[in-house]
Amino acid sequence: MKKKILTLITASLFCCAGFSQTDGDVASQNERYNLTLEQCIEYAFGNSLERQNMKLSEKVSEYSYEQAKNNRKPQVSGSISESVSHSGRDSDVNIGGNIGVNAGITLYQGRAIKNNIEKSRLEAGNAVVRTEQYDHNLIIKILQYFLNALSSEEMLRYQKVIIETSEEQLRQGEEKYKVGTILESDYLILQAQHANDECNLQSSQINRDNALLNLKLALSMDPNAELTLVYPDTTDMEALAEMPSVETAIQRTLDTYPDIILAKSNIEVARINEEITRAGRRPTISASAGMSTGHSKFNDFGNQLADRFSQNLGVSMSIPIYDKGKTKTSLKMNEIQTKMAEVDLQEAELKLRQTVAVEHANVELAYRQFKVNEKRTKAYKAVYDAYNMKFKYGTITSVDLLQQQNNYINYLTDYVRSKYSFILERKILDVYMDYPIKYEAVRINK
Repeated sequence: MKKKILTLITASLFCCAGFSQTDGDVASQNERYNLTLEQCIEYAFGNSLERQNMKLSEKVSEYSYEQAKNNRKPQVSGSISESVSHSGRDSDVNIGGNIGVNAGITLYQGRAIKNNIEKSRLEAGNAVVRTEQYDHNLIIKILQYFLNALSSEEMLRYQKVIIETSEEQLRQGEEKYKVGTILESDYLILQAQHANDECNLQSSQINRDNALLNLKLALSMDPNAELTLVYPDTTDMEALAEMPSVETAIQRTLDTYPDIILAKSNIEVARINEEITRAGRRPTISASAGMSTGHSKFNDFGNQLADRFSQNLGVSMSIPIYDKGKTKTSLKMNEIQTKMAEVDLQEAELKLRQTVAVEHANVELAYRQFKVNEKRTKAYKAVYDAYNMKFKYGTITSVDLLQQQNNYINYLTDYVRSKYSFILERKILDVYMDYPIKYEAVRINK
């Protein structure tokens, strides 16, 4: 029996088992969810209220851009008026009316219309990039909670196997105590260890439940929903450790990261604001056209409209001469804002270079720690197995056995933490480089 249990520990240590699950992304009415990492991200994108607001802001920016383009078109208006007047005691009542159509268009405004269109286009693009910026941060948050939940679940599975081993040790100890091959103190130590193992199991269950609750909150999911995570394939850690050089990772990030794209766009918007301000020094040329007619009484109504039908066409120019220095002051302020935007870009690039370089180093360090802990865990597992055999045949005390068990559990905990810490660091680097966050799920039949 003991050999079977120890074999089960070994198998669970170096094989990534999956959670119990059913087919389908979502089991509907009872709010039961079976989600992979990718599905968690999709769920969060679809349910985040903040993200929905950002998508609505994108629509507003699109409409503003369309309106900016429409400002090139002429404006047409119509008017109809009828009036009745009377004065004095004996005068007649006067009836009159007018009908007219007028149109106006700005032919030239110092390129302000064109620049406003370009500015609106950039702002519409910025709204999309800000959503992408939010998505990057949300993905990192989900990665942290998802992998923390997996780590807690894996540790819980190990604790369940350890408690089975502890129960077998306690049974053997009881038999040895009854026949007098071990002291009562050794048997009491085994009882205390079993109680401690049960406490550790409960603690692992609480950690797992809290990790799932944090993930639900990040997903904007009902906290009472039943969430089961589909385990990713983490067996090929060497392949996961492959990554581009730090220089390539930095350049890729600088080319694609939303913060940099926004910073560059802000420079363009600032420069366009300068041009729009300069338009205040240039003349504005407008054209207008109109048609109108009217009547004084309803006698011979049709002839009156025809006789009074008139048309007009005109071109006007407005030339700014002196505006109390407003344009000059505004231009200086715009130039400062452009320089500030350029400094912001330099600062963003510097910070991002540092962040990616540190993250790249963190991935390498996390992988080395994982490999060290993997070897340590294998070694202490072998020692633990050997001491279990010695305890079975009565060549060591329970104190010796439990000391090795505690060593094994400590290194097992370090192994699980280092594994998911490495995966998290590696995937965060992918987020910075704008690579898809994917894991092929492995379904384990229990």
